[in-house]
Amino acid sequence: MVASENTLHKAQLRRERKAAAEQAPPLAWHGWFDGSAHPNPGKMGIGALLLGPNGERVEISLAAGYGDSSEAEYAALAALLQAALQVQPAQLLLHGDSQVVINDVLGVTRRPAKGLETQRAAVHALLAQLPGASLHWVPRHRNGEADRLSQAAIALEGRTGPDSHAAGDGGA
Repeated sequence: MVASENTLHKAQLRRERKAAAEQAPPLAWHGWFDGSAHPNPGKMGIGALLLGPNGERVEISLAAGYGDSSEAEYAALAALLQAALQVQPAQLLLHGDSQVVINDVLGVTRRPAKGLETQRAAVHALLAQLPGASLHWVPRHRNGEADRLSQAAIALEGRTGPDSHAAGDGGA
């Protein structure tokens, strides 16, 4: 079962990379983010994947306390932006499946999302440091790696031991 799940994850990542490559110049970095809360509100997990044009890969999978799904999505986006600041990409295409958060960040709704003012301000401050960043909504099925990382963070939160950490940089 683990081998088939791993194959599915690799196939999903290939589809996501192909779709991203079709939309961006060859030197662009790509990032995907996802936040989960179980139940909602409940334990939050965040996941993000940052891919560089030369094969660089940074994975983020962290427990993020207690809150709702929008708070988790914002936390995941902020973590992805913080990772991107370390590499200062000239162009960064960010992908997420939360229309609430993406529309809130972009200011395309009539009223900002209530209760998310602090998170929105933090993300705007990070985006100001990444002038080549752009934010794009993708359907959930095109955000599989970030979703897997956020779910793994929640699953591992209650575990203890040397192999229970969920964060890593994948060798980037």
